[in-house]
Amino acid sequence: MIVELDVNEYSKITPLLSEEDQTNVALMSIVAGNNKGKIFVDDPESPRTAMIWAIASIAFFVGDSRNSEFIARLNSYMGRKIKQDSLDIIGGTWFTIAVEDEAWDEALNEALTDYELVEGEDLEFDFAADRYSKFRPTQAESRIQVVPLDADLLNDPKNDFVLEDLNEFWNSSGDFMDKGFGYCVLKDGTVQSVCFSGYVYGNGHDLVVRTYEEEERQKGLGAAVTFAYLDHCVRNGLVPYWTTDEENEASIALANKCGFVLKQKSKIYEFEF
Repeated sequence: MIVELDVNEYSKITPLLSEEDQTNVALMSIVAGNNKGKIFVDDPESPRTAMIWAIASIAFFVGDSRNSEFIARLNSYMGRKIKQDSLDIIGGTWFTIAVEDEAWDEALNEALTDYELVEGEDLEFDFAADRYSKFRPTQAESRIQVVPLDADLLNDPKNDFVLEDLNEFWNSSGDFMDKGFGYCVLKDGTVQSVCFSGYVYGNGHDLVVRTYEEEERQKGLGAAVTFAYLDHCVRNGLVPYWTTDEENEASIALANKCGFVLKQKSKIYEFEF
């Protein structure tokens, strides 16, 4: 069987997590109940296999990849439960899965027979303080004005689209204000570009950067808000992380410009419901 755990029971899957899993900010933010996500298991009392779903971005599978109680039911459960949850919560019609290893690769291809799995790569970047220090003085010369993303801005109807963006990652704006933070560029009180904490676990912050209007891109707004965000991290002993997919050339270029270095590439599958 496959059942959804209550958030108060998420710690039951801790024995299934590898050392590498426990360094994954997005994955662990869901296990900790910090960010918007769900966890599904084969047995609510003593799970052998689990899917950890960071709803705004990706799902992770951990535990026994040959567990027939879970794998044999995954295909129908995706169509019956996960599809509807994705539509209801974020309006999503695509689903992304991190492929942990060859065993999970085989299991997912065996299980998800109703879906065309499109292979891709997820890129994970680490923050390099020396590179950041090297690039920061140039950005400091920018005249772009950056301000903190505060409750007043989020509650302004002109910025509803930013709140909608945040709500894909966070259970509430209050949770975001308590555990995350962000910086933005304004034009007549409306957010043009923003960098905010998407997932938070411990002192790790997996950041998100947006420049909303096409005509405002390629003007340095993304770099301005990101450097402001990184300044905050450095001042407060926080560790920023950056993840993106291989096709997002703009995100990759910005990560490099802001002092991040590629740590690893990981296989993913995407499919449409």
